[in-house]
Amino acid sequence: MKTTDKFLYIDKEAVATLAMARDGLLKPVTNLMNQKESEEVNITGKYKGEIFPFPFLLAPSGKRNNHVLQTSKKGDILKFICDNKEIGHIIVDEIFPIDKENRVKQIYGTNSKEHPGAHDTSSRLGDLAICGDYKIQFDDIKEHKQQIDEMVKNTEAKNISSIILTGKPFHRVHERLVRSALQKCDLLIILLRKPYKDDELSFDVRFKTIQHFIDHFIAKDRVLLLPLENTYIFGGVNELTLNAIVSKNYGATKLLLGQNHTGLGAYWDHKKLISRVDTLEKINIGIELFNEFVYCEKCTTLVSTNACPHGTHHHVKYDKDTLMELFRLGIIPPSILIRKEISSMILSDLFPERKERLERIYQNITTSSGVIDVFKCEDFYDGLMDLYHTTSLT
Repeated sequence: MKTTDKFLYIDKEAVATLAMARDGLLKPVTNLMNQKESEEVNITGKYKGEIFPFPFLLAPSGKRNNHVLQTSKKGDILKFICDNKEIGHIIVDEIFPIDKENRVKQIYGTNSKEHPGAHDTSSRLGDLAICGDYKIQFDDIKEHKQQIDEMVKNTEAKNISSIILTGKPFHRVHERLVRSALQKCDLLIILLRKPYKDDELSFDVRFKTIQHFIDHFIAKDRVLLLPLENTYIFGGVNELTLNAIVSKNYGATKLLLGQNHTGLGAYWDHKKLISRVDTLEKINIGIELFNEFVYCEKCTTLVSTNACPHGTHHHVKYDKDTLMELFRLGIIPPSILIRKEISSMILSDLFPERKERLERIYQNITTSSGVIDVFKCEDFYDGLMDLYHTTSLT
């Protein structure tokens, strides 16, 4: 590298977010905004006449970045560095100051230090923003669009639905939503949030569990599972708006939401109480809300709370935090809550150090076909669940 080169150090979230705009997932935004455009979006909540909830900016933090921005001028080429690798560049068009506190509040609805997302974003924001033409090495989104185009062509799909999941964990209600969606659309796109921070339940195993369900239990030629880069822009009060924008730009004609979705709030605008769903009509994508589902001990099946005649004391809820607590304790949830194969994958991922002990137990509690196979932790959990369903004839 030449000593005269100038560098901006950015993280993976920034790389993914820049790629989203470049590849059209955030339309009408396709590039970084300048100061005039940012101020207009701050006032109107629109960009080029279309809904966009906050300015799209790059304002990297750190003393090195701040010095580079302060000493750069229009036309300079600044190289992007991520994880000590050069991954692109930007040609300076404009550098301008931003109000960090106001930006955090726009994204999260608060700038309180007690809010984890707001605090994290505040620490990664600098005082100066930069705009200009840029190039970035990130081709995943283009590949995902090609996958969708190929499936649309193969299925001749006209009605395309999108559902955005964390899959932590993927349970029976998710299965019900997917099946219900397939009855009403030609093609379903499942966007699985891909975090940039370590999570107790890895993205790989979450992707694996959902793909297993798609491959074995539904018409997989009409469902496409794709990762959705879970950058900070999706972390606040505008999550639902951004979800709708991304879904539309991926080709979806409808966005599917559970009635307990965290983004289904309301806000005051010019002395009127407005539902966030109302704002999505201006994005030109249909919205379908699904009722809450529970397991009813009287109905002995999965039911909608709006349709079940029995009281809530007969209902078992599909609470993701409760299910994850079971997994943290190493306990297999009942199969009415989560499919046994999926539970096996999750427990194997959470407790890889158990393998030798589980193999010894497995040999003693299961029958053998006579064929020697390589043992996997999933074999133990699947076998154990089978034994739970085994009854004595006497």
